[in-house]
This record gives sequence, structure tokens and C-alpha cells, in this order.
Amino acid sequence: MRKCSAAFYFTLGFISLCTTEATTGSCNCNNLALLKDKCNNTEVDISHLLGVYDLTCFIRYKKNNRGYICVWKNGDLSTSYTLYAQQRKCTCVPVHEDNATGWASNDFSVISLTMTAHVIATSEDQSRCTYKNFSGNSSQLTRCGPPSEQDLTFKRSSGHLSVEVDWREEILKKKHIKTFSVKYRELNTTMWKEQKSKNNSFAMWNVTSSLSYELQIHCVRNAQCMQCPLSEVITVPQELTDAPSIQWEIQDHMQNPVISAGQRKVVVMWKYANSEAVADYNVTVRKVSGDRGTQDSFKTKDLSLTLILSYSAYNINVVALNNVGSSPVSSIAIEQMDEWRDLFGLFSVNITRNNSFSLSWNSSVSSVCYAVEWWAKGQIPAFQSFYAKQAYREITETKRIFQPYTRYYFFLHNRTYMDTCNLKNVNNSEMTYGTAQAYFSEGSPISAPRNVSILNITQHSSVITWSPVSEEDLRGFLLGYKIYYTEDYNEISFKVDPSINCFELLNLESNSAYHVQLSAFTAAGEGERSDFKHFVTNPPEFTALSSIIAAVIVGIIIFLLAVHISCRLLHRAKKLMWPSIPNPENSNAVQKIEIGYELGILEPMNRQRLEESEGCDSSTVYVVERKREVTPLSSPHIFKAGVKSTFLLLSEDEDSPFILEEITPPDTPTQVPPRDLPMDFGKTDSTSSTSVVNDITNLESKDSGETVSNMTRSDFIPASQPAVVFMSDYTTMEIFQQVTMSGIQGPSIQTAKAEFVPVHPGQDYIRQSYFASNRQSNNPSGACNGAEVLSPEITVL
Repeated sequence: MRKCSAAFYFTLGFISLCTTEATTGSCNCNNLALLKDKCNNTEVDISHLLGVYDLTCFIRYKKNNRGYICVWKNGDLSTSYTLYAQQRKCTCVPVHEDNATGWASNDFSVISLTMTAHVIATSEDQSRCTYKNFSGNSSQLTRCGPPSEQDLTFKRSSGHLSVEVDWREEILKKKHIKTFSVKYRELNTTMWKEQKSKNNSFAMWNVTSSLSYELQIHCVRNAQCMQCPLSEVITVPQELTDAPSIQWEIQDHMQNPVISAGQRKVVVMWKYANSEAVADYNVTVRKVSGDRGTQDSFKTKDLSLTLILSYSAYNINVVALNNVGSSPVSSIAIEQMDEWRDLFGLFSVNITRNNSFSLSWNSSVSSVCYAVEWWAKGQIPAFQSFYAKQAYREITETKRIFQPYTRYYFFLHNRTYMDTCNLKNVNNSEMTYGTAQAYFSEGSPISAPRNVSILNITQHSSVITWSPVSEEDLRGFLLGYKIYYTEDYNEISFKVDPSINCFELLNLESNSAYHVQLSAFTAAGEGERSDFKHFVTNPPEFTALSSIIAAVIVGIIIFLLAVHISCRLLHRAKKLMWPSIPNPENSNAVQKIEIGYELGILEPMNRQRLEESEGCDSSTVYVVERKREVTPLSSPHIFKAGVKSTFLLLSEDEDSPFILEEITPPDTPTQVPPRDLPMDFGKTDSTSSTSVVNDITNLESKDSGETVSNMTRSDFIPASQPAVVFMSDYTTMEIFQQVTMSGIQGPSIQTAKAEFVPVHPGQDYIRQSYFASNRQSNNPSGACNGAEVLSPEITVL
């Protein structure tokens, strides 16, 4: 009976233990001994999978109270835990999972000096369990810390590292923990260093900015903090010493049709050299005018941000962040669009007083919330938002005073938020309606256009260029430029459009001097003139056709000179490299030898032909007859008294009759002065023949006073010339022919000078006449025109 009741109570106790996981209150701890034996004697050892590890309990201060907390690590197969806390009595304490430790109990009050905790881990099928317990004295279980990473604040700057710890419990921080200690080392090293804090702040100096550090923090033990465990290893990243590098792209609705008119798409991109040390990037977008939205800061882990902005000016800042601080700020400025655009219609501004202005725009715009910005060059824009249903608004009592002769710029924006018309979100919250410019009062320009230059000067034109007047000196809206140019004290002026900065002067006189001045003018009048610019037009020049003709002529002359010089050079080169070799067959000596033999053979035929001829057909033959003795070859010819000499002269005129002259020498023999043989054999025979004829003519004039008339040529050989003298290039052959002819025919053979051998078609006739005259020397009827023909020495001309 007792055995049955014991088994019943054991089963009941086990069930009650398994079902008190989240219950509180008193529990029956009488069966703990049985449960302990049961769980420690499990048939299969699965303590490495099912169990409780690192069970510990401690007292932690919480404001004015203190309580126990038990923590442990769980096994893989454990699904439920039961905690029994035994002080004066046994109680069941609720437990829960804790991310830091694994499992932890709820706080339970400290009742006695000693405390024992029992933890039973049960498997899912309730068939297996394990048991662990912890005992301690409350005076030794007081614990302070350790702090978690969320309780720590790190800051790094300029080689300085500071640590601040929030111990969570304010009373504990003020009363119990006076100081704490920090163990630190460089990342990836093994040697730790430790340093205590002063009060509740800690600082390390002379740390390397580019290195990361590992830290462990614990409190310093005292009577109130008997346990000061180390915190987990916390990594402190390196200091962010460099600013991000920024790039950006801007597109408006003209470049990207997806974008609405009056807005711009701004894509901001950045990079950081050591991106591993960066946790986040913070991007701040604000209008230059100071019109701040409720959301103008964006935190992101990306390396780019896309914004939809109006045409206003913006400042964009990018900062890299980590848990020890931030990098230097990198900023860019997005300038306002200064193009003159009325996107939806007319937008005009009229400055009515020095502190007020009026706006008017197209009434078709549906928006009722607007904002206006205005500024002068070099000023920060001012702004004002307003609500208006009409297309007109007057802004009065502005803080800024409008100055005369100063240009002001105006932007009008419409907004989508109709409740307050304020800029709620700087990104994609407003759209620029239009831009305008206005003056409170205008004045005339106080300076002239700058950098006036005269370019491209030609014969009848020139180009004038200049730089516009600065906005400060213009003092009004530019309406145009006035150009003055003077020639011979006559000044001419005309106006040009304000949008141009160059002009071409036409119809100028060539080779003339001109003086040019420029000025700008506004609605208030004309401004200062520029200094004189002088230039002279070009003189007349050759036309293109004249230049082409001159170039062609010069080219032809150069070509002819080149051809002439080339021919001369080729001719000279030919003589040097391929000299001419004379052909003896074509020499005068060989021809004379052939003529001598032909005359002997053809003498009968020639005589017969001469008798039958009725007159001289082709030329006139003059025969001069004289008698002489044979003289030696080397002796000069001597005229003797009483000896007649007959000369036969040929005339190329066919109509001229034969003229026969007889020359009777004087009674006293006269010896003709000897003539030396010419040394220059290349000399022409005409000179020698002329001199001989002159001698004979003079001789006839002395003896008979008669002159040979009808002499058409002077190139015949007088009888006084030695028979052996030949004017030819082949002197040796001629001497040979002379000797040969003398040996064959004797002294009676007559010689003919080689230079006078006929080469024209009538030479056969002349040869026939020569032989006929020899055979009919006593028959005058055989001569031309009945003239007496003697037996003279005949020279053929």
C-alpha cells in the first residue's frame, strides 16, 4: 500500500514540475530529491544535448530594491525549463529566453542570506530530463554590470577615444559604481592593456586614428558590487578622418521627359576610401534661402540618393557615420537655374516701394499654395510662403530694402500641401512656376563695353567684337548697343541688338582709315562710349584669276628653263659619255676622189649634153680664163704677163645670162703675196673665198679697168690659191687625194675645193659644164650665150 502511494505522489509531483514553467507561488519541493535522482539517472546519456550550462544567480540593484536573477545556457534538445528557488520556502520562478545569455529568470526577492536554485530541463516528449542547481550567500552575490553594447557610447577624434557607460539603473550609477576599468587592445593583436576611468568617464589619448580597437569593460569591485564581470568584446571601429567624395548629375524636363516642368532630378553619388569602417551615411538637403522642411535629412547605407528639387539653390551635405563618430562634412551647392523661363505663362514682378512688390501670374494654375524667393546678386535669398486663390499677390513690409539701380531676381514656386503651405519634405514637394527680374529704378550705364577689338579686316569690311557691360555698371535692362564709326570726319551711328557681341561693318572704302566707338543704352539713356579703335582697310589686291594666271605663266617659264637646262645637260653628258666617231666614207676627201674618177669616165657624156643644152637652166657660169704654169705645191701662184685667166662663175639665178670675162695680167709679172695655210681647219671656207675673190677683183680693176658684174656670190676660189690647200677636217686625206690626183692625171688635172662640192640637185649639170668647157675650148658656140670658152682652170662655186 505504501509503495503504491509513493508511486502516486512521485508521478503527481513530476507532472506538477513539468507544468509549472511560467507559474509563480509556493511549490511543493518535497519531491526535489526524487526528481534530482530521476533526471541524473537517465538511461541514455544525452547531457551534451539536453541540459543546463553555466547556471549562475546574482543580486542586481534595481532602483531602491534588489532581487535575484538566475541565468544559464540551454542545450539543443531542451524545450522547457523549471526553476525552483529555495530560500525560507520553495517557490517556482518564471523563466524566459534571453538573447544575451540564453535563458534567464524573472527577478525574485531576496528573503534570506542563502539561496538555492534548482533548474530541471525537460525534453519535448517529457521522457528525458536533466538537473542543475546553484547555491550562494546573498552578501557575495551582489553584481554590478556588465554593460551591454547598447549601454556604451564611443567617440573618436584626432587620436582621442572616449567611452561613456550608462549602467541603466540611475541609483546604481550614482551610489554604487564609482569607477570602471577598460581593457583594450588593437584589433587582431593578443596583448591587452587596462586603464581605469575617472569617475564615470573614460578617455584614451594618442591612439592611432586609422586602427580599430577591441574593448572589455567592467566595474571596479566594492562592498556594494562584489561581482564585476567583464563585458563582451566590443569592437571600436577606426576614426573617420576623410570626407566622402561627391559627384552629382542634374537633369531638367528638357533633358528627361519624365521630369515635370519646374523641377530637376538631382542624383547625388559619393564614395568613401575605407567603406568598411562606415555604418551609415547621412545626407542633409536644405534650401539656401533657409526655408527648411520638416524632413531634410536622409540616413542611408547606399552610396547614392535621388532627389526631385525645384529651381531654387540648395546645399547638400554628406557625412559618413559609425558608432565612434562621423567624418568631416562634404558639401556641394546646387545653383539656381538662371535661365529666363516662364513655364506656365506670364510671371511679372513690379517693385512698388523700397520694401514691397507685387506679383502677377497666369490664373490657370490650380495650386493655391505658393512661395516666393527674391535676392540681389551676392545676397542670400529671402522667402515667403502664402495662400492665394487669385493670380495676384502683393508682398509688403519686407525686411529687406530695395536699392535703386540694382537688379533683383524672383522665383515663384507652387506647392502641393494645401494645409499650411510650408515646405514639409524638401524632396519632391514644390515646383518652380516662373522666374523674373526687376529694378526698383533704372539708370544709364556708367561704363562702356569692354575689350573692343577689330578683326578680319578686308578691303571693304571688318568685324567688331566686344564684351558686355557688367551688371553692376549697367544699372538697368540692356536695350542694345550703339556703334559709331568715323571716316574723314563723317560720323555714322547705328544700333544693334543686345543679345549680340559682334558686328560686321560692310561697304567700306578700300585703303581708308576708320575710327570706331561703342556704347550701351538702357531705358534711362545711353552710357559711356568706349575708347577709339583705329583700323585701315586693305588696299586693292589681285583677283584670284590674276593670281592664277600669274602662277601659270611663272610655271611655264620655270618649265621651259628646266627643259632647256636639261637638254643642255643631256647633250653635254652625251658628248662626254658617247662621243661621235667620224665616218671616213662621208668625208670631203673621199668625195673628191670619187668626183675625180667620175669626171674622167663621164667626160664624153657630159660634153655631148653640154652641146645639146640651149642655155643655163639652173645657174649662171662665169668662166675666168688664164694661162699659168705649173708651180710647185708649196709655191704661191704668180700672175704672168700675157697670160689670160678665165673664171667661171655660177649664178643661182636661172634667168641671168653667162658672163665671161678675160683678165689679162700686166706685162710685168706680179707675184701674189703668199697666203699661209689656215691653222684652224674648222673654220668655214666662206671667209677664205671672199678674200680671194676680192684680190682677183682688184687685179682686174688695175689691168683692164673692168669689173666682173652680175656676181651674186663671193664664194669662189681664185687661181692664185695653192692647189693643195683644202679647208676641211680631214686634211691628211685631202693631201693624199691631191697627191693621188696629181699622179693619175698630171698637172693638167684641175682641182676643186672640197668646200665647194655642190650638194644641190644641179651639181651634175655643173660637172658636165666643167668637162664640156675643157673639150670645146676652141669652139665658142658651146658656151652659154655664145661666150668664148677657153681651156682654163675651172672653179665651181
